[in-house]
Amino acid sequence: MSSPDGISPSAPIGAKPVEAGRFVPSGASAGCVACLTSAAVDPAHPEPRSTMSPQEIVAQATDRLFNAKDLSAVDELFGPVYTQHSALAPDGTPGLRGLVSGLSADSHYDLVRILGDGDLVVTQGVFHGFAPVPLLGFDVWRVEGDRVVEHWDALGPLAGASPNGRTPLDGPLEPTHREDAERARRVVEDFVDGVLIRGSGPLDVAPDYAEHDPQGLDGQDDLERRISSGELRRRVLHQVIAEGDLVYTRSEAGSEEAPLIANDLWRVADGRIAEHWSLVVPVPPQLPHGNGAF
Repeated sequence: MSSPDGISPSAPIGAKPVEAGRFVPSGASAGCVACLTSAAVDPAHPEPRSTMSPQEIVAQATDRLFNAKDLSAVDELFGPVYTQHSALAPDGTPGLRGLVSGLSADSHYDLVRILGDGDLVVTQGVFHGFAPVPLLGFDVWRVEGDRVVEHWDALGPLAGASPNGRTPLDGPLEPTHREDAERARRVVEDFVDGVLIRGSGPLDVAPDYAEHDPQGLDGQDDLERRISSGELRRRVLHQVIAEGDLVYTRSEAGSEEAPLIANDLWRVADGRIAEHWSLVVPVPPQLPHGNGAF
C-alpha cells in the first residue's frame, strides 16, 4: 500500500506492451483462471503449479497479513524477490514484514472486489486502522507461480455517497460473462485511450450509466460535462486488468508538475461502458525505494 497521498505503480515486469506506456498482463486471460488451479506439471517447466489461482493467493495473503497479522505469510506467499512500489514500505520482503509488524492490533482489511487477469490481480477494499479514517484502496499484485512478486497501490479516504445515493463500494461485486473479457477489455481501452486521453473518441455509454464517484452523477450528460472540464482526463494508460464484464485501468493523470494516479473500475454491458468506480490520488513525492511510481 502507499500512503493516503498517493501510490507508486510501475509498468509490470513480464507485461506485454500495447503502446508506449500501456501494458496488459502476460499469460492467460481471466477466462483461463481455472486452468491455473490445476496441480498438473507443465512439461516446459517441470516444477508443479500452485493449486490456488492468483486471486486465491492474493485473497489469502491480504487476509493473513492485514487481518491475522500472520508474518509467516510473508515467507510462504511472497518473494523471494518482491518488488515494492508502495510509499509505505521499502523494497523486498523485509519491508513488507516491517509494515505488517507495525500495524495496530485493531487494524483490519475488508476485501470488496477481486479481479484476476493472467499474472495480475487487482483488489478493491477498505483499510481500517491505517489512518484516522477508513481508507479506500486499490492494490495491484503480480503473481508468479504460487508467490506474489510485485505490488502497486493507491489509498485515499473512503468517501460518502454521491448525489445519486451510490457509494464507492456498492454495485456488482463479482464479474459476470467471463467469456466476454477480451471484448470488455477492448471497449474500455478504446474509451480510455480515445476519449479520456486523446479526447477524440465517440462517447457511447449505456443509457443507464451508473456513476459511483461522489463528484459525479448518473447518465451520459454529466459524464460529458466531466470529460469536457478535464476532470476525467488521463495522460497515459499503464495497466489493464479484465475479468468478465469488469475492467480495471491504472493511468497517469494530472500534470507533470502534479501527477496523479487514476484508478478506474469499469463495468461493460452490451459493448458499452455501463458503470464506473474510481479513486484518484497524488503520486507520493518521495518513496522508500527506487522503483518509481509507474
